[in-house]
Amino acid sequence: MTLFDPNFATHRRIKLGLTISGAVAGAVFGIVLTPLGKIAAGAPPATLANYAWNAAVFAAVSAVVSPVVSWSSLRRVPLWRTIVEPLGLVVVGGTLAVVSGASALILALPPAGLVLGFVHLHRRYPEPVVREQDSVKELVR
Repeated sequence: MTLFDPNFATHRRIKLGLTISGAVAGAVFGIVLTPLGKIAAGAPPATLANYAWNAAVFAAVSAVVSPVVSWSSLRRVPLWRTIVEPLGLVVVGGTLAVVSGASALILALPPAGLVLGFVHLHRRYPEPVVREQDSVKELVR
């Protein structure tokens, strides 16, 4: 029964940590993209309400997505890398969109940077390959 499993509390703490760190990274993501989006759209400078709204929305979305992505495909990646590297590529993508002058790219390049960061980390820290004969040996023991 999972309630009596000693690892259950550890799994809950890890999930909580992933959720909180995902929310913080999402808030930073929203704050960084706010001025870039305003520049790309040619809108007036961002107000405090713009920053707060974007930080809240991105934090909520990232709090849900971060544990899912981390548990499904980035299990072997250090936690700080799952946050810092994709966020850095998002900022690079947003900056490239602003520098290029094409306002539509602000919708494409930051998410592309995020996906590129996840793909890079997934390739950098692959799951170990379990051969069929190894799994048979484990069953025999």
